[in-house]
Amino acid sequence: PAAPAAAPSAASAAAPAAAPTAHADRPAGAYVLATPYAKKLAKEKGYDLSQIPGTGPNGTVVAKDVENFVAGPKTSPMAAKLAAELGVDVSKLDVQGRVMKADVLAAAGVGAAAAPAAEAAAAVESNDEKPVKVNPLRRSIAANMTNSWHTSPRVTYTRPVEVTAMKDLRAKLKDGLKEQGIKLTYNHILMKVVAKALTEFPDVNASFADNMLTRHKHVNMGLAVAKGDGLIVPNVKNCEEKSLAQIAQETEALIEATRTGKLGMEDMTGGTFTISSLGPYGITSFSPIINQPELAILGVCDMVDTPVVRNGEIVIRTMMNLSLTADHRVIDGVMASKFLKRIAELLENPYMLLV
Repeated sequence: PAAPAAAPSAASAAAPAAAPTAHADRPAGAYVLATPYAKKLAKEKGYDLSQIPGTGPNGTVVAKDVENFVAGPKTSPMAAKLAAELGVDVSKLDVQGRVMKADVLAAAGVGAAAAPAAEAAAAVESNDEKPVKVNPLRRSIAANMTNSWHTSPRVTYTRPVEVTAMKDLRAKLKDGLKEQGIKLTYNHILMKVVAKALTEFPDVNASFADNMLTRHKHVNMGLAVAKGDGLIVPNVKNCEEKSLAQIAQETEALIEATRTGKLGMEDMTGGTFTISSLGPYGITSFSPIINQPELAILGVCDMVDTPVVRNGEIVIRTMMNLSLTADHRVIDGVMASKFLKRIAELLENPYMLLV
């Protein structure tokens, strides 16, 4: 976390605070947290909520934020379309009144001769290729993924792991847990394994901001869950302290809450590490994108029966690739490799979880 700011001077303390202007870090139309009244006010005033800085909990936009907001200049539909085509930020244009297409063309440095072509490019719409406005969830995902891509210098490390013993462990435990109303999956075992490994690699269970590294006391394990045409990442709190049965119960409850729209804000915040599983879809390797402000994410791939050499003989074993994407600002190749190696050791000998 950043160091506290110095106390303001008497002159600056007496000066009235400037009204907040458009949020510079959010793309227009991005999904944001806002109170119902704030949404109502923004709609009445014609403001885009995504451009209003929030001062409530977790950046929530509250009514006073809307009331204090200074909106950017109004933009004509053609000017907005041209701005998108030419990469012009209309909020930064020094224009009196409404922003028109001529203002956008001037800002983009497009001469009069080129203007008709630019306008035509913006206006052309095929009868069968009309833009469709995406839903708020997809807009939020797009903004978060773009932010992560530009924030973290990332590297993905992939290694095969034998999971024959993990399959055997699940086979021995699942019926007994089923009698207790608990469904045990491979992901639950993997979450338990990764939680143990993270306690041994505190720099992986951490976040990095303002040149400060924060090592988290607990492992709050996020699990990417499909919802409609998007993804939600709820997390199991204090995963390192919980039994396999508890992890299974809480994970399934979170998945159900995700699908029924009953997740609370506390379920989606505070994550320290994320697991993304594409194994059920036959994927054998991929590069997951880090869920900011975390430092790493583990991609889980398909389990495949594979011929391998053991003690000089070719035998069939169940193998699975694990793909770890790590932020190279903190996690270098050696640390990432050792972390993956530890996960492999625990998966190949899952009874070590009892030690």
